[in-house]
Amino acid sequence: MQPETLKHQLCKTFCASINVRPVPSGLAVSSAFSDHSGDPISFYVTVLDAGEFRIEDDGSYLSHLIAKDIPIDQGPRGQLLDAILKQANSYWDRDTLEIRSSAFPEDELSHRAIDFMSSLLRVRDLELFTRDVVRSTFRADATAAIEERYCDVATFRENTPVKREFAEFPADLVISPTDATAFTGALYFVSSNDKLNEALLLQLEALRIGSPNFRVIALLEEPEMKAISSKKFQRAQNRSVIMPIFRGDEEASVLSIGRTLKLVA
Repeated sequence: MQPETLKHQLCKTFCASINVRPVPSGLAVSSAFSDHSGDPISFYVTVLDAGEFRIEDDGSYLSHLIAKDIPIDQGPRGQLLDAILKQANSYWDRDTLEIRSSAFPEDELSHRAIDFMSSLLRVRDLELFTRDVVRSTFRADATAAIEERYCDVATFRENTPVKREFAEFPADLVISPTDATAFTGALYFVSSNDKLNEALLLQLEALRIGSPNFRVIALLEEPEMKAISSKKFQRAQNRSVIMPIFRGDEEASVLSIGRTLKLVA
């Protein structure tokens, strides 16, 4: 097959699948691509004042993600959504959940439409952005936030015991204050029952030995705690494990850690 032959066939296939029809605000465009349900991915070309145009969808896809309890305004998914849309000079409206392009002149319509369609396709992958992928960024995000806030008043060690006598209970992050009146922190990044158990075991051992010079902190990933047993949460809480929650209130959770350890930053 010759390159020109393939080019002709591809152009014919793509063009035959595109449908454009007038609507009150401008034009409705149905593309050659489908979403996960098999429906064509569509968008609207809206005519603005002064001869400018804007492209937007109907808001149904982001509404669908929210209905499935997929956060799109925070955490890694929110960051990815904003980054995808920014590349296409677009954004999403927090009130209507519509994805919209910035305004542009008529001579940019064709390539802006292609960029917008590309962003709609990439946004569909947010639904495939599994909890495991999101969870893999939790430790890195939290560590960066904590170190940025307290780098002037503490030092940090990863995957190490808070004290030599607790060698069997390594913490994910040990926060050692430079102020002798503050407390050392043994921090665990908790997104599972197993990790909460690690924090609880250290707390129980510290209570048994009677070592008040450090604090055990279980930084929970998300407020829903879908991967955490309510029984294990209750057990840790009743044994005085400090448990701030990171996602959705990141800055406040980091400040809570500072108050617990009496860090002044």
